[in-house]
Amino acid sequence: MTSAYAAARERLQQADQQWRDLPLRTRLTSAAAIAATLTIVAVVSVAYIAVRHELRGQIDNQLRRQIGEVRTTETDVPFGQTVVNTGAGDVGGYAQIVRAAPPYAVSGQALPIDGLDVAVAAGRSGGIIRDARYGGLHIRMITARLRGHPGYAVQIALPLHDVDRQLHTLAVLFLALGLGGLGATIVASWGVVRRTMRPVQSLTETAEQIAETRDLTLRIESAGNDELGRLAASFNTMLDALERSLAQQRQLVVDASHELRTPLASLRTNVEVLHDVDRLSPAQRKALLAGIVSQLEELTGLVADVVELARGDAPASTFEDVAWDEVVERSVERARRHWPTVTFRSHASPVVVRGVVSRLERAVANMLDNAGKFSPPGSVVDVDLDPYGVLTVADRGPGVPDDALPHVFDRFFRADEARALPGSGLGLAIVKQVVDGLGGTIELHNRPGGGAVATMTLPVAPAVASHAAVPMPVEQTLFQ
Repeated sequence: MTSAYAAARERLQQADQQWRDLPLRTRLTSAAAIAATLTIVAVVSVAYIAVRHELRGQIDNQLRRQIGEVRTTETDVPFGQTVVNTGAGDVGGYAQIVRAAPPYAVSGQALPIDGLDVAVAAGRSGGIIRDARYGGLHIRMITARLRGHPGYAVQIALPLHDVDRQLHTLAVLFLALGLGGLGATIVASWGVVRRTMRPVQSLTETAEQIAETRDLTLRIESAGNDELGRLAASFNTMLDALERSLAQQRQLVVDASHELRTPLASLRTNVEVLHDVDRLSPAQRKALLAGIVSQLEELTGLVADVVELARGDAPASTFEDVAWDEVVERSVERARRHWPTVTFRSHASPVVVRGVVSRLERAVANMLDNAGKFSPPGSVVDVDLDPYGVLTVADRGPGVPDDALPHVFDRFFRADEARALPGSGLGLAIVKQVVDGLGGTIELHNRPGGGAVATMTLPVAPAVASHAAVPMPVEQTLFQ
């Protein structure tokens, strides 16, 4: 039993796999044809059965009326001392008298007799109606007790050749209509499926061409707003994102290789000088080693920044509720240690945002480092975090040239005035990447009276956003 079940299951799995291996267009057309076939067969069968029941019902009603008209007289065919008149011959039918004991047939056309007919004559059964054959004809026959004559029954039969002919004609007509409807359904289904599957075919061909040529500029022609149209639009959107991502990666590699050449060349020069270290004075040796260490630190920072940018946006599944005010306070303490000649004055209101702690700390640290780098010794950097997720960092440095403001968040961008200062030009680019990944905004503009103001806005976590008041405009919250 188990082996038979396993064999049947294996055959079903093979059939299912063969079905899945068929082209999608073929499967959809076949499914539509099967559904149409089942529907047509059901409708035709119900219609045929209804017509057959109606036609045969008329014959049965005629037989019952004939039985009701059976009478005995004294003038027709002798039957004992009485005469039986069925009237069946008047409607093209046949009649016969049956008794309960042999010989069973008394008079009539020798219609077929079986045990049920004898049982009716004997009074053991009620009347019956059944199909039979007589003289090579298909007949419908009724057997009922003969009133006033116990032990006798009368049989009346009507031919069914007219009914059979009508049913045969109807069956042929229904078969022709069914086959025609099925053929029309298959043709229409094939046309609809072919037209419907055209975007899928285009998508498949485009995907195969992209996989073969690695050309991300290819696009699918999107038509309509149905599911396939939206699929094509989503695929094009995905290709746009991939194309931008690939372009950014290539640009990142080009820019990184360009930026790495200068410190590597300088580091190589200093290392080559070490071959003649005996000719250098102690002060020159100290300066040389300090330069090597500084260049190594610059390379380390540059590599770290490139790796951070290459990581891309963090997936939303890694987000968590973060106490942003604590992140800001920790970053301010770090900035105070890193820039001891600058005073960092901070005020952080409690606020919770959704994000990744390490990336938020990196973004805030880059903002503070940027402010500390451009602030003259003894100056003040104001750091303010309000309850609505807005962080502002205002320094008193030289500010940013107007022509450089649109590019401050570009990768490896450094204004001419900043090229002499340490840095890779990736700090603010990392800040923007982090903020964009969290659905926030970052802006940088010059402060009246000197200095620059960086404003980072992040969405407050939903659990606390409903309790927040309407924020004041940023311009009213900046330090005076």
